[in-house]
Amino acid sequence: EISNLEIDYVKTYDTTNRIHQIEEFLDEKENQLTELDSTILRSIIFKMISVSPSKMVYCIAGSKNYTMAEFVEKRAEFIKYDPIAEGTYLSDKYNKKMHYKVVVI
Repeated sequence: EISNLEIDYVKTYDTTNRIHQIEEFLDEKENQLTELDSTILRSIIFKMISVSPSKMVYCIAGSKNYTMAEFVEKRAEFIKYDPIAEGTYLSDKYNKKMHYKVVVI
């Protein structure tokens, strides 16, 4: 039981630590960023899931590093996760409102 508690603690700590690092990065860049480029997004987002032409789910890696096969297998499950952030933006490329949510997997 102690071993299981230690594993749970490490998983929670790792996820919390990653989110904290992302928050610190964004806070440092707040006055300097005018847009998120692909390099910044790749450093934060593990994978993206297109739910529909106007809805995206951005997945931030938590305590487990998923292989591509595992990610594909659990894709439907990840879509249902409670978001840590969500919102909308106007896509200039498609001239439509896009909905997104960010989840930790």
